[in-house]
Amino acid sequence: MKKLLVLVFVTLISTSAFSTNENPNKKEIRAKIVTLLGSPNFTINNEVKTIVEFTLNNKGEIVILNVDCKKTQICDYVKSKLNYKKVYSSIKQSSNNIYKIPLTIKSK
Repeated sequence: MKKLLVLVFVTLISTSAFSTNENPNKKEIRAKIVTLLGSPNFTINNEVKTIVEFTLNNKGEIVILNVDCKKTQICDYVKSKLNYKKVYSSIKQSSNNIYKIPLTIKSK
């Protein structure tokens, strides 16, 4: 009985230690992405809507998987501004979450 209680106690402590979530939430990531994108250095005639699909590596960097847009100039701009840019200090657990964020790029 004593061994069973010790086993339950150790199990509870070990699961609570690993249950802390070090991953950022979507709002934090989106805010940092908007900051990183800034304003494009080219002219846009009308607004362009796109969906950016990415994941975060364990260094806290964005890894672009796909940019769904029809204009290659915009796709290249988004990739160059975001790919492997650090948005979070570090991610303790290896998480394979794939994020999809819609973006609208407007002309000034």
